[in-house]
Amino acid sequence: MKYTTKTADVDSIRGGLRYIHGISSTHICWLTLFLYLYLLSPYFDLRAAVLHGGMLSIVMLLVSHPAITLKAMQQVPLVVTFIGLCFFCLYNLTIFIFYTEVFATTFLTYMIQVALYILLGYVLALSLVIKSLDMDQVLTLCFKLVAFIVFLNALVILVEYNLPPFRAFIESMLYQPENANIDYLNREFRLRGIASGGAANLSLFHGTVLILLQALYIKKKIGFLYFVTASVTIFTSLLFIGRTGIVVAIIGIALFHVLNFILSREKLSLRRLLLYATIAGIVMAVPPVFAFLFPENVLSYSINFLYRGIEGVQQEGTTAALARMINIPNEWPKLLFGVGVHSGDFGLKGSVDLGYMRMFTALGIPVAIAFYIFVAFLGKCVYHVTHYKSFWLVFMIIMFIAEYKEPFIFKGYSARLMWLVVGVGLCYRYANLHSSGNKIAAA
Repeated sequence: MKYTTKTADVDSIRGGLRYIHGISSTHICWLTLFLYLYLLSPYFDLRAAVLHGGMLSIVMLLVSHPAITLKAMQQVPLVVTFIGLCFFCLYNLTIFIFYTEVFATTFLTYMIQVALYILLGYVLALSLVIKSLDMDQVLTLCFKLVAFIVFLNALVILVEYNLPPFRAFIESMLYQPENANIDYLNREFRLRGIASGGAANLSLFHGTVLILLQALYIKKKIGFLYFVTASVTIFTSLLFIGRTGIVVAIIGIALFHVLNFILSREKLSLRRLLLYATIAGIVMAVPPVFAFLFPENVLSYSINFLYRGIEGVQQEGTTAALARMINIPNEWPKLLFGVGVHSGDFGLKGSVDLGYMRMFTALGIPVAIAFYIFVAFLGKCVYHVTHYKSFWLVFMIIMFIAEYKEPFIFKGYSARLMWLVVGVGLCYRYANLHSSGNKIAAA
Protein backbone atom coordinates (compact mmCIF):
# COMPACT_ATOMS: atom_id res chain seq x y z
CA MET A 1 0.00 0.00 0.00
CA LYS A 2 1.35 3.38 -0.94
CA TYR A 3 1.54 5.51 2.16
CA THR A 4 -0.01 8.96 2.03
CA THR A 5 -0.90 11.39 4.74
CA LYS A 6 -3.99 13.56 5.00
CA THR A 7 -3.36 16.32 7.45
CA ALA A 8 -6.42 18.47 6.89
CA ASP A 9 -8.61 16.59 9.32
CA VAL A 10 -5.87 16.38 11.94
CA ASP A 11 -5.00 20.05 11.67
CA SER A 12 -8.62 20.89 12.35
CA ILE A 13 -8.18 19.66 15.95
CA ARG A 14 -5.28 22.01 16.60
CA GLY A 15 -7.15 23.81 19.32
CA GLY A 16 -9.05 20.88 20.74
CA LEU A 17 -10.33 17.38 20.09
CA ARG A 18 -13.34 18.16 17.93
CA TYR A 19 -14.17 17.88 14.25
CA ILE A 20 -12.01 14.86 13.46
CA HIS A 21 -13.25 13.18 10.33
CA GLY A 22 -15.52 10.30 11.34
CA ILE A 23 -14.79 10.64 15.07
CA SER A 24 -17.55 11.74 17.43
CA SER A 25 -17.15 13.31 20.85
CA THR A 26 -18.41 10.09 22.41
CA HIS A 27 -15.73 8.12 20.60
CA ILE A 28 -13.06 10.53 21.81
CA CYS A 29 -14.25 10.13 25.41
CA TRP A 30 -14.25 6.35 25.02
CA LEU A 31 -10.75 6.39 23.54
CA THR A 32 -9.50 8.68 26.32
CA LEU A 33 -10.86 6.30 28.95
CA PHE A 34 -9.31 3.32 27.16
CA LEU A 35 -5.89 4.96 26.94
CA TYR A 36 -6.01 6.04 30.58
CA LEU A 37 -6.88 2.55 31.81
CA TYR A 38 -4.43 0.91 29.41
CA LEU A 39 -1.43 3.17 29.95
CA LEU A 40 -1.64 4.11 33.63
CA SER A 41 -3.23 0.74 34.46
CA PRO A 42 -4.57 1.72 37.91
CA TYR A 43 -5.71 -0.83 40.45
CA PHE A 44 -9.01 0.36 41.91
CA ASP A 45 -9.71 -0.65 45.49
CA LEU A 46 -13.34 -1.81 45.64
CA ARG A 47 -12.85 -2.97 49.24
CA ALA A 48 -14.29 -6.42 48.49
CA ALA A 49 -12.12 -6.82 45.39
CA VAL A 50 -9.47 -5.10 43.29
CA LEU A 51 -10.33 -3.94 39.76
CA HIS A 52 -7.36 -3.90 37.38
CA GLY A 53 -7.73 -0.96 35.00
CA GLY A 54 -5.34 -2.47 32.46
CA MET A 55 -7.39 -5.65 32.16
CA LEU A 56 -10.56 -3.57 31.94
CA SER A 57 -9.09 -1.60 29.00
CA ILE A 58 -8.27 -4.82 27.15
CA VAL A 59 -11.84 -6.05 27.58
CA MET A 60 -13.18 -2.65 26.50
CA LEU A 61 -11.32 -2.65 23.19
CA LEU A 62 -11.53 -6.31 22.19
CA VAL A 63 -15.15 -6.89 23.25
CA SER A 64 -16.36 -3.69 21.59
CA HIS A 65 -14.71 -4.74 18.30
CA PRO A 66 -15.09 -8.54 18.08
CA ALA A 67 -15.14 -8.72 14.28
CA ILE A 68 -12.11 -6.46 13.99
CA THR A 69 -10.26 -8.48 16.65
CA LEU A 70 -10.91 -11.71 14.74
CA LYS A 71 -9.79 -10.07 11.49
CA ALA A 72 -6.61 -8.70 13.11
CA MET A 73 -5.59 -12.13 14.37
CA GLN A 74 -5.73 -13.39 10.78
CA GLN A 75 -3.42 -10.69 9.42
CA VAL A 76 -0.04 -11.95 8.21
CA PRO A 77 2.07 -9.15 9.83
CA LEU A 78 0.57 -9.85 13.24
CA VAL A 79 0.88 -13.63 12.88
CA VAL A 80 4.54 -13.35 11.80
CA THR A 81 5.27 -11.06 14.76
CA PHE A 82 3.65 -13.52 17.14
CA ILE A 83 5.70 -16.36 15.63
CA GLY A 84 8.85 -14.33 16.28
CA LEU A 85 7.86 -13.81 19.90
CA CYS A 86 7.02 -17.52 20.22
CA PHE A 87 10.52 -18.41 19.00
CA PHE A 88 12.09 -16.49 21.89
CA CYS A 89 9.61 -18.08 24.31
CA LEU A 90 10.41 -21.61 23.13
CA TYR A 91 14.13 -20.93 23.31
CA ASN A 92 13.77 -19.61 26.85
CA LEU A 93 11.75 -22.69 27.87
CA THR A 94 14.37 -25.01 26.36
CA ILE A 95 17.24 -23.36 28.24
CA PHE A 96 15.12 -23.21 31.37
CA ILE A 97 14.63 -26.99 31.36
CA PHE A 98 18.39 -27.63 31.30
CA TYR A 99 19.58 -25.02 33.82
CA THR A 100 16.86 -24.27 36.33
CA GLU A 101 15.12 -26.29 38.99
CA VAL A 102 12.71 -23.60 40.19
CA PHE A 103 9.97 -22.79 37.67
CA ALA A 104 9.97 -19.10 36.73
CA THR A 105 7.61 -17.53 34.20
CA THR A 106 8.68 -13.86 34.26
CA PHE A 107 10.05 -13.82 30.71
CA LEU A 108 7.09 -15.77 29.30
CA THR A 109 4.68 -13.42 31.06
CA TYR A 110 6.40 -10.41 29.54
CA MET A 111 6.20 -11.97 26.05
CA ILE A 112 2.47 -12.62 26.44
CA GLN A 113 1.96 -9.02 27.55
CA VAL A 114 3.93 -7.69 24.57
CA ALA A 115 1.89 -9.81 22.16
CA LEU A 116 -1.32 -8.53 23.74
CA TYR A 117 -0.18 -4.90 23.56
CA ILE A 118 0.68 -5.27 19.86
CA LEU A 119 -2.71 -6.88 19.22
CA LEU A 120 -4.46 -3.96 20.91
CA GLY A 121 -2.58 -1.50 18.70
CA TYR A 122 -3.47 -3.49 15.59
CA VAL A 123 -7.16 -3.68 16.54
CA LEU A 124 -7.21 0.04 17.38
CA ALA A 125 -5.68 0.85 13.99
CA LEU A 126 -8.15 -1.32 12.06
CA SER A 127 -11.06 0.24 13.95
CA LEU A 128 -9.92 3.70 12.85
CA VAL A 129 -9.11 2.62 9.29
CA ILE A 130 -12.84 2.12 8.81
CA LYS A 131 -13.23 5.84 9.55
CA SER A 132 -10.66 6.63 6.82
CA LEU A 133 -7.92 7.82 9.18
CA ASP A 134 -4.34 7.35 8.03
CA MET A 135 -1.33 6.54 10.22
CA ASP A 136 -0.48 10.10 11.22
CA GLN A 137 -4.10 10.93 11.98
CA VAL A 138 -4.33 7.93 14.29
CA LEU A 139 -1.03 8.79 15.99
CA THR A 140 -1.94 12.47 16.32
CA LEU A 141 -5.24 11.59 17.95
CA CYS A 142 -3.64 9.06 20.31
CA PHE A 143 -0.63 11.25 21.12
CA LYS A 144 -2.84 14.23 21.96
CA LEU A 145 -4.94 12.09 24.26
CA VAL A 146 -1.84 10.56 25.88
CA ALA A 147 -0.45 14.04 26.51
CA PHE A 148 -3.78 15.11 28.00
CA ILE A 149 -3.89 12.06 30.30
CA VAL A 150 -0.37 12.68 31.58
CA PHE A 151 -1.12 16.40 31.97
CA LEU A 152 -4.17 15.47 34.06
CA ASN A 153 -2.13 13.02 36.14
CA ALA A 154 0.51 15.71 36.74
CA LEU A 155 -2.20 18.12 37.90
CA VAL A 156 -3.52 15.51 40.33
CA ILE A 157 -0.01 15.01 41.73
CA LEU A 158 0.52 18.73 42.30
CA VAL A 159 -2.88 19.09 43.96
CA GLU A 160 -2.11 16.06 46.15
CA TYR A 161 1.11 17.68 47.29
CA ASN A 162 -0.65 20.89 48.28
CA LEU A 163 -3.87 19.35 49.66
CA PRO A 164 -3.31 16.26 51.85
CA PRO A 165 -7.09 15.54 52.14
CA PHE A 166 -7.27 15.31 48.34
CA ARG A 167 -4.29 12.95 48.40
CA ALA A 168 -6.04 10.77 50.96
CA PHE A 169 -9.18 10.75 48.79
CA ILE A 170 -7.27 9.67 45.67
CA GLU A 171 -5.30 7.01 47.53
CA SER A 172 -8.51 5.66 49.06
CA MET A 173 -9.64 4.73 45.55
CA LEU A 174 -6.36 3.07 44.53
CA TYR A 175 -5.07 -0.26 45.76
CA GLN A 176 -1.87 -0.22 47.81
CA PRO A 177 -0.18 -3.65 48.14
CA GLU A 178 1.10 -4.45 51.61
CA ASN A 179 4.57 -5.27 50.28
CA ALA A 180 4.85 -2.13 48.10
CA ASN A 181 8.20 -0.31 48.17
CA ILE A 182 6.54 3.10 48.52
CA ASP A 183 3.62 4.08 50.71
CA TYR A 184 2.04 6.70 48.48
CA LEU A 185 -0.33 7.88 51.19
CA ASN A 186 2.32 8.69 53.79
CA ARG A 187 5.59 9.12 51.87
CA GLU A 188 5.89 12.89 51.81
CA PHE A 189 7.52 13.56 48.46
CA ARG A 190 6.67 10.43 46.44
CA LEU A 191 3.37 10.54 44.59
CA ARG A 192 1.71 8.61 41.74
CA GLY A 193 -1.46 10.53 40.95
CA ILE A 194 -4.12 8.28 39.42
CA ALA A 195 -1.63 5.69 38.13
CA SER A 196 -0.92 2.21 39.48
CA GLY A 197 2.51 3.27 40.76
CA GLY A 198 5.14 5.99 40.63
CA ALA A 199 8.94 6.11 40.93
CA ALA A 200 11.16 5.55 37.86
CA ASN A 201 8.42 3.87 35.84
CA LEU A 202 6.00 6.81 35.96
CA SER A 203 8.86 9.30 35.87
CA LEU A 204 10.11 7.86 32.58
CA PHE A 205 6.62 8.12 31.09
CA HIS A 206 6.10 11.73 32.18
CA GLY A 207 9.54 12.64 30.82
CA THR A 208 8.73 10.97 27.50
CA VAL A 209 5.48 12.92 27.18
CA LEU A 210 7.44 16.15 27.62
CA ILE A 211 9.29 15.21 24.44
CA LEU A 212 6.01 14.28 22.76
CA LEU A 213 4.62 17.74 23.51
CA GLN A 214 7.53 19.25 21.59
CA ALA A 215 6.62 17.16 18.55
CA LEU A 216 2.93 18.01 18.76
CA TYR A 217 3.66 21.73 19.02
CA ILE A 218 6.14 21.79 16.13
CA LYS A 219 3.62 19.94 13.97
CA LYS A 220 0.94 22.51 14.90
CA LYS A 221 -1.29 19.98 16.61
CA ILE A 222 -1.52 21.88 19.90
CA GLY A 223 -1.53 25.57 20.74
CA PHE A 224 1.24 27.51 22.46
CA LEU A 225 -0.63 28.15 25.72
CA TYR A 226 -1.56 24.49 26.15
CA PHE A 227 1.99 23.42 25.27
CA VAL A 228 3.57 25.69 27.89
CA THR A 229 0.99 24.91 30.59
CA ALA A 230 1.19 21.14 30.09
CA SER A 231 5.00 21.14 29.86
CA VAL A 232 5.51 23.18 33.03
CA THR A 233 2.93 21.14 34.95
CA ILE A 234 4.35 17.77 33.90
CA PHE A 235 7.95 18.83 34.56
CA THR A 236 7.02 20.13 38.01
CA SER A 237 5.25 16.87 38.83
CA LEU A 238 8.55 15.03 38.26
CA LEU A 239 9.83 16.56 41.51
CA PHE A 240 7.40 14.26 43.32
CA ILE A 241 7.68 11.19 41.10
CA GLY A 242 11.35 10.51 40.41
CA ARG A 243 14.55 11.86 38.92
CA THR A 244 14.61 9.57 35.89
CA GLY A 245 12.06 11.62 33.98
CA ILE A 246 13.98 14.85 34.53
CA VAL A 247 17.11 13.37 32.96
CA VAL A 248 15.04 11.79 30.16
CA ALA A 249 13.31 15.09 29.41
CA ILE A 250 16.52 17.11 29.27
CA ILE A 251 18.44 14.66 27.10
CA GLY A 252 15.42 13.66 25.03
CA ILE A 253 14.29 17.19 24.20
CA ALA A 254 17.82 18.18 23.14
CA LEU A 255 18.15 15.08 20.97
CA PHE A 256 14.68 15.56 19.52
CA HIS A 257 15.41 19.08 18.35
CA VAL A 258 18.74 18.06 16.81
CA LEU A 259 17.09 15.25 14.85
CA ASN A 260 14.04 17.31 13.98
CA PHE A 261 16.21 20.14 12.67
CA ILE A 262 18.14 17.66 10.50
CA LEU A 263 15.09 15.79 9.19
CA SER A 264 12.72 18.74 8.81
CA ARG A 265 12.35 20.49 5.48
CA GLU A 266 11.46 23.73 7.24
CA LYS A 267 14.67 24.51 9.13
CA LEU A 268 13.60 27.82 10.61
CA SER A 269 10.19 29.24 11.33
CA LEU A 270 8.62 31.68 13.75
CA ARG A 271 7.00 28.74 15.57
CA ARG A 272 10.34 26.97 15.98
CA LEU A 273 12.10 30.12 17.18
CA LEU A 274 9.31 30.77 19.68
CA LEU A 275 9.69 27.21 20.94
CA TYR A 276 13.46 27.56 21.39
CA ALA A 277 13.02 30.88 23.20
CA THR A 278 10.36 29.34 25.46
CA ILE A 279 12.59 26.40 26.37
CA ALA A 280 15.48 28.73 27.14
CA GLY A 281 13.22 30.91 29.30
CA ILE A 282 11.88 27.93 31.25
CA VAL A 283 15.40 26.58 31.85
CA MET A 284 16.53 29.93 33.26
CA ALA A 285 13.38 30.39 35.34
CA VAL A 286 13.30 26.91 36.90
CA PRO A 287 16.04 27.32 39.59
CA PRO A 288 14.77 30.55 41.20
CA VAL A 289 11.08 29.70 40.85
CA PHE A 290 11.48 26.20 42.25
CA ALA A 291 13.65 27.53 45.08
CA PHE A 292 10.84 29.93 45.97
CA LEU A 293 7.97 27.42 45.69
CA PHE A 294 9.40 24.20 47.13
CA PRO A 295 11.39 23.30 50.25
CA GLU A 296 15.07 22.43 50.03
CA ASN A 297 14.57 18.75 50.85
CA VAL A 298 12.37 18.32 47.75
CA LEU A 299 14.86 20.01 45.45
CA SER A 300 17.92 18.33 46.94
CA TYR A 301 16.42 14.93 46.21
CA SER A 302 14.92 15.63 42.79
CA ILE A 303 16.95 18.18 40.88
CA ASN A 304 19.93 19.69 42.69
CA PHE A 305 22.26 16.90 41.59
CA LEU A 306 21.94 18.16 37.99
CA TYR A 307 23.39 21.56 38.90
CA ARG A 308 26.71 19.91 39.84
CA GLY A 309 27.14 18.20 36.47
CA ILE A 310 29.03 14.91 36.29
CA GLU A 311 30.05 15.16 39.94
CA GLY A 312 26.41 15.49 40.96
CA VAL A 313 25.42 12.46 38.88
CA GLN A 314 28.20 10.44 40.53
CA GLN A 315 27.14 11.53 44.01
CA GLU A 316 23.51 10.69 43.23
CA GLY A 317 24.62 7.07 43.14
CA THR A 318 22.18 5.36 40.76
CA THR A 319 24.71 4.86 37.96
CA ALA A 320 27.28 3.37 40.32
CA ALA A 321 24.69 1.11 41.93
CA LEU A 322 23.60 -0.22 38.55
CA ALA A 323 27.20 -0.78 37.50
CA ARG A 324 27.76 -2.94 40.57
CA MET A 325 24.90 -5.18 39.46
CA ILE A 326 26.79 -6.24 36.33
CA ASN A 327 28.20 -9.67 37.11
CA ILE A 328 29.53 -11.56 34.09
CA PRO A 329 30.42 -15.20 34.87
CA ASN A 330 33.45 -17.07 33.53
CA GLU A 331 31.31 -19.96 32.29
CA TRP A 332 30.94 -19.42 28.54
CA PRO A 333 27.92 -21.77 28.11
CA LYS A 334 25.87 -19.55 30.42
CA LEU A 335 26.96 -16.46 28.52
CA LEU A 336 26.10 -18.01 25.16
CA PHE A 337 22.85 -19.74 26.04
CA GLY A 338 21.65 -18.07 29.27
CA VAL A 339 20.13 -19.87 32.24
CA GLY A 340 16.46 -19.54 31.30
CA VAL A 341 15.51 -17.13 34.10
CA HIS A 342 14.79 -13.43 33.62
CA SER A 343 16.61 -12.44 36.82
CA GLY A 344 19.96 -10.95 35.79
CA ASP A 345 21.85 -13.31 38.12
CA PHE A 346 23.66 -16.15 36.35
CA GLY A 347 24.14 -17.84 39.72
CA LEU A 348 20.35 -18.00 40.26
CA LYS A 349 20.75 -16.68 43.80
CA GLY A 350 18.77 -13.46 43.41
CA SER A 351 17.81 -10.81 40.90
CA VAL A 352 19.06 -7.44 39.67
CA ASP A 353 17.29 -4.43 38.15
CA LEU A 354 19.26 -4.12 34.91
CA GLY A 355 17.10 -5.00 31.92
CA TYR A 356 20.01 -6.12 29.73
CA MET A 357 21.41 -8.42 32.41
CA ARG A 358 17.96 -9.96 32.85
CA MET A 359 17.77 -10.64 29.12
CA PHE A 360 21.27 -12.15 29.09
CA THR A 361 20.30 -14.63 31.79
CA ALA A 362 16.96 -15.41 30.11
CA LEU A 363 18.27 -15.93 26.57
CA GLY A 364 22.06 -15.72 26.55
CA ILE A 365 23.94 -12.83 24.98
CA PRO A 366 23.60 -13.78 21.26
CA VAL A 367 19.84 -14.48 21.36
CA ALA A 368 19.23 -11.47 23.62
CA ILE A 369 20.95 -9.27 21.04
CA ALA A 370 18.79 -10.91 18.35
CA PHE A 371 15.71 -10.03 20.40
CA TYR A 372 16.71 -6.37 20.65
CA ILE A 373 17.35 -6.34 16.90
CA PHE A 374 13.85 -7.75 16.48
CA VAL A 375 12.48 -4.90 18.62
CA ALA A 376 14.43 -2.36 16.54
CA PHE A 377 13.01 -3.88 13.35
CA LEU A 378 9.46 -3.50 14.66
CA GLY A 379 10.29 0.09 15.58
CA LYS A 380 11.55 0.62 12.04
CA CYS A 381 8.14 -0.44 10.73
CA VAL A 382 6.62 2.54 12.54
CA TYR A 383 9.38 4.88 11.38
CA HIS A 384 8.63 4.17 7.71
CA VAL A 385 4.93 5.07 7.94
CA THR A 386 4.86 8.13 10.16
CA HIS A 387 5.84 11.77 9.97
CA TYR A 388 6.62 11.70 13.70
CA LYS A 389 10.05 10.37 12.79
CA SER A 390 12.09 12.56 15.14
CA PHE A 391 9.95 11.75 18.15
CA TRP A 392 9.81 8.04 17.36
CA LEU A 393 13.59 7.82 16.96
CA VAL A 394 14.16 9.59 20.28
CA PHE A 395 11.49 7.47 21.98
CA MET A 396 13.13 4.23 20.82
CA ILE A 397 16.60 5.47 21.82
CA ILE A 398 15.31 6.41 25.28
CA MET A 399 13.69 3.01 25.71
CA PHE A 400 16.93 1.22 24.84
CA ILE A 401 18.88 3.46 27.23
CA ALA A 402 16.29 3.02 29.99
CA GLU A 403 16.59 -0.76 29.59
CA TYR A 404 19.94 -0.43 31.30
CA LYS A 405 18.16 0.67 34.48
CA GLU A 406 15.22 -1.72 34.44
CA PRO A 407 13.45 -3.91 31.84
CA PHE A 408 11.43 -0.93 30.65
CA ILE A 409 11.06 -2.33 27.12
CA PHE A 410 8.77 -4.98 28.60
CA LYS A 411 7.03 -3.37 31.53
CA GLY A 412 5.54 -0.07 32.53
CA TYR A 413 3.72 2.87 31.04
CA SER A 414 6.23 3.78 28.34
CA ALA A 415 6.48 0.14 27.19
CA ARG A 416 2.71 -0.09 26.81
CA LEU A 417 2.71 3.06 24.66
CA MET A 418 5.63 1.79 22.56
CA TRP A 419 4.07 -1.61 21.82
CA LEU A 420 0.66 -0.06 21.12
CA VAL A 421 2.25 2.20 18.49
CA VAL A 422 4.17 -0.79 17.09
CA GLY A 423 0.83 -2.56 16.60
CA VAL A 424 -0.57 0.48 14.79
CA GLY A 425 2.59 0.69 12.67
CA LEU A 426 2.44 -2.98 11.67
CA CYS A 427 -1.13 -2.48 10.53
CA TYR A 428 -0.35 0.50 8.33
CA ARG A 429 3.02 -0.82 7.13
CA TYR A 430 2.02 -4.21 5.83
CA ALA A 431 -1.74 -4.81 5.90
CA ASN A 432 -3.93 -4.30 2.86
CA LEU A 433 -5.90 -1.65 4.68
CA HIS A 434 -8.48 -0.77 2.11
CA SER A 435 -9.62 -4.31 1.48
CA SER A 436 -9.47 -5.13 5.19
CA GLY A 437 -11.52 -2.07 6.02
CA ASN A 438 -14.19 -3.01 3.49
CA LYS A 439 -14.42 -6.59 4.73
CA ILE A 440 -14.62 -5.55 8.36
CA ALA A 441 -17.24 -2.91 7.61
CA ALA A 442 -19.32 -5.53 5.88
CA ALA A 443 -18.94 -8.00 8.76
